[in-house]
Amino acid sequence: MALAALVGAALTLHAQVAAAPSTPPTPANAAASQYVPGEVLVKFKPTAGTQERMAATAAMAARGHSVAASLNQPGWAQVKIGAGQTMQTALTAYRNDPNVQYVQPNYIYHAAAVPNDTQYGQLWAFKNTGQAVILSNYSPNVGTAGDDMNIEPAWDRITDCSSVVVAVLDTGVNYNHEDLAASMWNGGSSFPNHGHDFVDNDDDPMDPNGHGTHLAGVIGAVGNNGTGAVGVCQKASVMAVRVLDAAGNVTTATALQGISFAVTNGAKVINMSFVGGGSFDPLFSDAITNAQNSDVVVVVVAGNETSDNDAAGGARYPCNFTQPNLVCVAALDQNYALASFSNWGATSVDVGAPGTNILSTSGANLNSISYGTMNGTSMASPQVAGLAAMLRAYNPQYTYADTVGAIKNGGRSVLALVNKTTTGKAVDVMSSLAYINPPTGLAATVR
Repeated sequence: MALAALVGAALTLHAQVAAAPSTPPTPANAAASQYVPGEVLVKFKPTAGTQERMAATAAMAARGHSVAASLNQPGWAQVKIGAGQTMQTALTAYRNDPNVQYVQPNYIYHAAAVPNDTQYGQLWAFKNTGQAVILSNYSPNVGTAGDDMNIEPAWDRITDCSSVVVAVLDTGVNYNHEDLAASMWNGGSSFPNHGHDFVDNDDDPMDPNGHGTHLAGVIGAVGNNGTGAVGVCQKASVMAVRVLDAAGNVTTATALQGISFAVTNGAKVINMSFVGGGSFDPLFSDAITNAQNSDVVVVVVAGNETSDNDAAGGARYPCNFTQPNLVCVAALDQNYALASFSNWGATSVDVGAPGTNILSTSGANLNSISYGTMNGTSMASPQVAGLAAMLRAYNPQYTYADTVGAIKNGGRSVLALVNKTTTGKAVDVMSSLAYINPPTGLAATVR
């Protein structure tokens, strides 16, 4: 394969080659990983002398195979397998050849799938090159290259999360926005406007504020449409559930209605970017438990008071609820420091995510179509909600526990979050996508 044409491009390997050379991937894995049909790469053992190589070449010819190229690598050959032979047959034959050290399919690499949305270069959360965010309203507005969510390699595997419904419980969503209309939940004839409004008690959850629209864009602004921004999911199924009034307040009763609506109508991820202090709220807690019983991941914010949620009298709900389906998120700046406003909590806040100078869809009301930057843990939590949707779309058998485990364990250790969160990690999309739960219940016997 000619790699010269890919010099300078961001390359992604679509296969996890086995660590042990003697155990090549199975054809099923190789097929999913994209390889050249009818070709294998063979490496002869260094000890194979001239006679052994001649014998191997004769055996190759007897199988109907031929050498396509020597690859200019000692011992390696690019081999064309015989017509009508399967990859499995070829791999097995060379694996059993005493003169062969290693054999594998000829994998295909390609440039990473970077979307063509016009403002992608401003989305530092997805690709931090140290760029300045032009529409910034938080300092610093420049960052450290590499301090981002590591999402581009994940987009090579999945961009469409629309099989998983994500409910945004907020001020509503401008469902006619040019970058959101194609990513809205299909509520059918019962909910033609993609959700429900529990403030005005009608079926039109149009956003009069812009906050919920911004969150929806972080989760699922349409990708590769040559327009505006892009979300964690380049295609999504966003359910608009208006629970916040014009002043930005939500009551226990309204929150419960919103959660119940989302669960009843099939949401598997809920984002709630609102927070309150005070006493433990048992009814709200029960609603989170009910969501857990329906296998729903709930993503919430740490809060924006620059305080410790674990301190006496400092609890912030729903963040400080303890259900295992709940993920509480702190905000990071462009250098992966804890944002100056972000709350934290070594036992209550789970992970960090980008939350400053976040560019996304904006515009309150029906005909207002715009883009803008916002700051807050409100902007950090939908990054994680989008990741949860991606994980569940990529792994349809994932439970809430699998999803939460992959988010937490797949994260990247960040110094600013050590002793500030339960994991000490910022979310890492590709690492979470590749995360595999370690086996449990195993026992070893020493003989």
